[in-house]
Amino acid sequence: MKRNDLAVRIGGQAGDGSLATGELLSKFFRRNGFFVATDKDFPSRIRGGHTSYAIRGAQKEIFSIGDNIDVLLAFDEDSISLHLDEIESGGLLIYDNSRKDMDIERKDIRMYKMPLANIAKDKIGLELIKNTMALGVLAYLFNFNESLMRETIHDSYKNKSEKIIEENIKAFEVGLEHAKNFQKMENYKIENLGVREDTLLLMGNEAIGLGAMAAGCKFIAAYPITPASDVLEFLSKHLPERGGIAIQAESEIAAINMAIGAGYAGMRSMAVTSGPGFDLKTEALGLASMIEQPVVVLDAMRSGPSTGMATKTEQSDLFHAIYGGHGEKPRIVIAPGNVEEAFYFSFHAFNLAEKYQVPVIILSDELISWNKQVVKKFKLDGLKIERGKIMLKIESQDREFKRYEFTEDGISPRPIPGVKNGIHLETGDEHDEYGHITEKIPNRNKMMEKRMKRMDFMKKDLFPSIVQGEGNIAIVGLGSTQGPIMEAIEQLNERNVNVKYIRIRTLSPFLDDVKDHLKNVDLAFFVEQNYTGQLENLVRLYTGFDKTYAIRKYDGRSFKPKMISSKILEVLGK
Repeated sequence: MKRNDLAVRIGGQAGDGSLATGELLSKFFRRNGFFVATDKDFPSRIRGGHTSYAIRGAQKEIFSIGDNIDVLLAFDEDSISLHLDEIESGGLLIYDNSRKDMDIERKDIRMYKMPLANIAKDKIGLELIKNTMALGVLAYLFNFNESLMRETIHDSYKNKSEKIIEENIKAFEVGLEHAKNFQKMENYKIENLGVREDTLLLMGNEAIGLGAMAAGCKFIAAYPITPASDVLEFLSKHLPERGGIAIQAESEIAAINMAIGAGYAGMRSMAVTSGPGFDLKTEALGLASMIEQPVVVLDAMRSGPSTGMATKTEQSDLFHAIYGGHGEKPRIVIAPGNVEEAFYFSFHAFNLAEKYQVPVIILSDELISWNKQVVKKFKLDGLKIERGKIMLKIESQDREFKRYEFTEDGISPRPIPGVKNGIHLETGDEHDEYGHITEKIPNRNKMMEKRMKRMDFMKKDLFPSIVQGEGNIAIVGLGSTQGPIMEAIEQLNERNVNVKYIRIRTLSPFLDDVKDHLKNVDLAFFVEQNYTGQLENLVRLYTGFDKTYAIRKYDGRSFKPKMISSKILEVLGK
């Protein structure tokens, strides 16, 4: 019997409501006391094209959907052809055969066919509400806490009209009643563990927005782009009531320049985008580096190049984030591995930007940005806002202020407009300590060294790699590969294969700890979602370590744990 661990995939055409149903189910799992992991897969269009949403709830902490699903709720035939093989032996297929019936060849699973859309139209007068009705079917078959599901549905629609709430509750009841025609899934046990009051259900973009607010961000500018737009939408709701400003800019170029300008005025500011938009921001990021202006930028990676696959995940912007743009310039690039880290990385990004007066790039990916996890409530007591060498009062002086003063750590005092005696020039041209344009050789050398040497000073404040386990075999990854890797390690341990997991969290400046972690490692498997092995090449460049094996994926979908563990076992001859 499988206990308190259930993975459900809901599939249909875009516009069918599969994602909305998945949201309800994920909220129910959290209220039921489960940890949650989700994985959305949908086309970049409003209607049409296959959409699916996988939701896993479990008593233990999870970061991944896992290898297989226990239930496939199929609203169309594409869902069956694409996902039938994912169902665990002993699992369940629920097929809405309202439009078409088809023969299904799998003898090791249960298959319940029911015309959900037709029943919804007949009983409620609204075909689309079949999705909520399907939750009633699931609740009966798996013995969900029915009262808890009703509360979840009610609270999810509490901002809608009473009619909408009543229709959805009725649809749930119809589903419960209809499911009584079928045998319950006795091989699964789903218990109500009681909601963990110390947890939140969030997607990564919401966590990034919360981290920004906690850090005192007062300005965001962005041009709509998937999968980053949710941060703008989230902060548009919450920043104004906290004295902040959220602007949907007319272009990506305008957005980054607005954010830089707001930072120049003394506001903590950010811009959010994905790969195509990040392309357009590189020139302005160079300006921020030259004028030593703090700004935070989110690059939520997706499949490229060009428009690529706008709603699919990838990890192919590493080099672009680190090196993008002409000339040599200081910047920080950090990569959270889960929703919880997305909050803390977002908070600290603003401190790092102001303390070291550089652009800070948060490198997320579609899987982290869009998908949800149950996380422990964030600890705010230990979070301290650090504004670096910002100057709000300056003693009188004979001439302009030395905005770019040569200092031991390369960081100069930074006045904001309006501060008495803080007048200085800002220019994208090379300049002297006062901001005056000059091309003199001694000054150029000193200014370049001043800007770049802070890269060494900042390393102590950046996010070190996290190492789990030990041994002479290692797995190296970053970002959202964390979940599949951790479950792959569990599978390897069951085969008596012990591995060390090195999760890199800071990409620029590259930290020395990675080289230390690779000592005594005979073979390192690099798990990453790109074609060229950007993380592997980065580690080779900075450590000289070359005993590597690549496990790469670039089809826009996330890793399954067995894709990783089976390849490692194959290479090791196990």
